[in-house]
Amino acid sequence: MFKRITVTLLFLIMITPVIGLSADMDNDLKNLFKTNDQTKQNELIDDIVKSDIKIDDLIEKIRNLEFKKGAARGIRKANNMCIDGIERTYYLYIPQSYDHKKKTPLVIYLHGGVSRKDLIADFEEGIEGSPFSKMAEQQGFILLFPLGQNGATWWDSIGINNVLQQIRTTKQEYNIDDDRVFMTGFSDGGSGSFLFALTNPSYFAGFIPLNGHPGVGSEAGRIQTYFVNLYNRPVHVINTDEDDLYPAHEIKEMIDLAHKAGAKIFYRIYKGIGHDFDYADEEIPHIVKFMQNNPRSLDFSSRWESAYPGSECTWLRIDSINDQGHAVWYKDHNMELVDDRVMFGFYPDDNYDGIDLEAIDKRILFQFFADGDYDGPGVRVDKVIGDSTLCAIVGMKDGDVILKLGDLPVNTIEDIYIYKEGKQCGDSTDILVLREGEILGFKGRFPGPTKYNLFTRGQPSGRIEAYCYGNTFSLKTSQVDMFTIKINPDMVQLDQNITVIANNEIVFDDIVSADPAYLLKDYLKNRDREYLYINEITIRLE
Repeated sequence: MFKRITVTLLFLIMITPVIGLSADMDNDLKNLFKTNDQTKQNELIDDIVKSDIKIDDLIEKIRNLEFKKGAARGIRKANNMCIDGIERTYYLYIPQSYDHKKKTPLVIYLHGGVSRKDLIADFEEGIEGSPFSKMAEQQGFILLFPLGQNGATWWDSIGINNVLQQIRTTKQEYNIDDDRVFMTGFSDGGSGSFLFALTNPSYFAGFIPLNGHPGVGSEAGRIQTYFVNLYNRPVHVINTDEDDLYPAHEIKEMIDLAHKAGAKIFYRIYKGIGHDFDYADEEIPHIVKFMQNNPRSLDFSSRWESAYPGSECTWLRIDSINDQGHAVWYKDHNMELVDDRVMFGFYPDDNYDGIDLEAIDKRILFQFFADGDYDGPGVRVDKVIGDSTLCAIVGMKDGDVILKLGDLPVNTIEDIYIYKEGKQCGDSTDILVLREGEILGFKGRFPGPTKYNLFTRGQPSGRIEAYCYGNTFSLKTSQVDMFTIKINPDMVQLDQNITVIANNEIVFDDIVSADPAYLLKDYLKNRDREYLYINEITIRLE
């Protein structure tokens, strides 16, 4: 037996014969769309609703917002106040061809090495030399470059919210084509692109992970993710066969599993390349073609799974989850992995200038280096990772400078890579470090291979597979107690009953009114001028 619990039906605005917009109404709308003050927003929404504005006029006004002319071109620096109270920098690249009267595609680029201590310094230099900046100038795209750091990564709540808020702010300031918003990134940025595709697809038309890993965000962020969610957006994935971190032959097995879950993935492997973007010149034209061929369109079907109540994909939201056991048709597309990489377990300090050799007693250097010959600068440990890595086990600390591994002097990070090539899990090693002017030696063994799931698990999830035809929404659910369907007037006819069928039973069959307050609040939440919703239907299943 099913029970309908909530249907937000306030006004049937369609039949109100209001012609055009008054000057006061036009000013109220302009002020509403400019302000981010929630109290002011609510006051303006109340005034707008009292005017009995026609819902079609309101939708037309949103879709035809005017943007300021004279926006500066090139690299622009901005700041966003994050939910942890820290203001973080981000960058935009505005092409010379930008026209405030024309909708412009937006590409979000997530950088690698996101768990570093501080935000990347001099990031502008990287933008100037980026192949994506050249692409943006040639194609007329706007680029958004969020900056991440430890505590605000691509897979924690602060970092995720930071990225989404920057997208919303960019949409307020520039005439962005909501149906051509894409996300890409390299290494951690590629892994972050996978995570957004798995957890926050609504904002985007597609994703382009480069040398990333679909499970990193789940593992590092302890976020439960599901391959079935890649059904909702196309994903253009690139890996390389000589990548020591994420070799293509390992990622391919994951992509094969994603395809079995219904994912919309294109997969390309470049040969003879390591963990580098050396294939940029060849690949960028393919990326441009992918973005040109895959604008976001209104989805009449959705497959969505989450362990977190309130999680939504376009017009479908899971509100409540139970642990009574999944339906017989349900399958969790997950896999066991073995990590046999030789890892020290630290993040290097990319901004380290090197040790002061003049300040070190040469007699001490003679004890550890032939003829006291050490060039430096050494590799400084920015952060020791976890509690079961080699560095953590032997007692290394943040700030230690690695001088020697076994018999190999360590001058740069490349020396550490060379040393690791001759080691396997379980092998012993000697580490020489400089700590506060004192040279210390450590002995240890690289941890053995570990088994883990591609996607972390631990709490119950709910899944819905839904599609809309005519004025009917048909769904099958697994471990879902309550869900919500957001009503888009481009999907249904509002002068007819909307029917909801859940697990082969009709749970709703009624007229749904257009509510201008709902429309405005939902728009302000997402700043999406194309996916506009005028009401919602919430259903509890019993």
